[in-house]
Amino acid sequence: MAEEFNCQMDELRANDIPVSVYLFDGSAWSARDSRNDGVCVGEECCSWNLGEDVINRLASEHVRALIHFWGGCHTPEQYARVQSRLGGSLLGFYLDDGSSDAELQGVNDFMKSVSLGDFENIAKAHQSREPSTTDAGLARMANVAYVADLSNDFAGLREGIARMLDKSRLLPAPVNELTAYDYENRMPPDQETFYRRIHWGAFQPVMAHTPFTNSDPWRSNYSGDLVAAYRYWAWLHKQLTPYFLSYAHRMYEQPDSPVIQPGPGPYSMRVGEEIFVPFVTERGTTLDLQLPAGQWVDYWEEDRVLTGSLSEYPAQPGREPVFLKLGAIIPMEVERDYTGHGTRESAGSLTVLVYPSGTSTFRYNNDETGAWTTFKSVASGDELTLSADSFPGMPILYRVGRMPVKPASITANGLTLLVNQSGSLPEMESEGQVNESTSTAWYYNAAAQRLIVKLFP
Repeated sequence: MAEEFNCQMDELRANDIPVSVYLFDGSAWSARDSRNDGVCVGEECCSWNLGEDVINRLASEHVRALIHFWGGCHTPEQYARVQSRLGGSLLGFYLDDGSSDAELQGVNDFMKSVSLGDFENIAKAHQSREPSTTDAGLARMANVAYVADLSNDFAGLREGIARMLDKSRLLPAPVNELTAYDYENRMPPDQETFYRRIHWGAFQPVMAHTPFTNSDPWRSNYSGDLVAAYRYWAWLHKQLTPYFLSYAHRMYEQPDSPVIQPGPGPYSMRVGEEIFVPFVTERGTTLDLQLPAGQWVDYWEEDRVLTGSLSEYPAQPGREPVFLKLGAIIPMEVERDYTGHGTRESAGSLTVLVYPSGTSTFRYNNDETGAWTTFKSVASGDELTLSADSFPGMPILYRVGRMPVKPASITANGLTLLVNQSGSLPEMESEGQVNESTSTAWYYNAAAQRLIVKLFP
């Protein structure tokens, strides 16, 4: 398993695909295997056997380890054995088939005792044997739950979406492994299905790729375009982290406000209030779909605002449908330019996408401090006011879409930005200059019809 870990990490880095967590699946990471009876006795239970090099690489590359409990991890003493080796690189434990509400409570209690506020244990819904977690247990004790192994064809994709949407009422992040963990057929997905599954994975709060059979996107039987699409969607998913987490914190405060909600049509969903995604669940390059109520911006062509039913909407592999609510405010963390939402120089700022329409707001939660900031956009004619009721802890990098005319003036007053309301803030010569600026600055991209402003309080 150490060799497999290093091989996959090397390929991810070579292809510049982000990874935050590595699942050490099954029991090969440990000296013991407890999958059959759910208990383990002896000092080898839950004992790390992959060596120091793997531990050092996890730490140096800032990747957290998720440990499968079948390696003999069932008691606080056993959890402590692997935690003492991994230290802060341990994210938590994955509780697979045979785990109960009591075991989920026990592993949560342990992780709280050693890593309060900085851990995540993964539960499993739809288990194949008893004991098993209950819906009540998931709702009370889990943020993330895997919805079980499925086939990696389109039928499995449809079932994965259905299961995920069903459990979304219970917890912030039900998750379906994006290539489905198809242990029965033991074959990777074909290329067309893989494209559709990457799109599906990118809009789940957890984008998990832990297949039964090698389904690396860089396999020789897949095209280079598939790797590019995987990179695109993986980076977009990472960029949406502040958005996902803000809604997860909201669900903690308001359990009846789920992060994910079913869309108006089959196999579609709302991610928060601002994003709507219909999924391609059969072969073809177009999709008939129903938009939620209101006006929606076409993610791929921002000049298009759509409503109602759409017939034969283009759905080429790698450019699957995504819609943003007109008026949306979407916080992001951007470190790359693959998605067009910023550049490497955007790192260290909170990127905020804005699609102005009337008055709209978004409550952003800083996951490190727990502090809330409410962003507000007020558009009236060609005038726009952007404001924040508190400093979010980092510079704000506004990216205002659907602005067909270059602003005549921009001014900043604390955390309020005024567009076309007098002021003489000078324009920079490029987006890159704005992104790396150490003071408030702006740039208008005429081709994209986008205003970019970096705001310091």
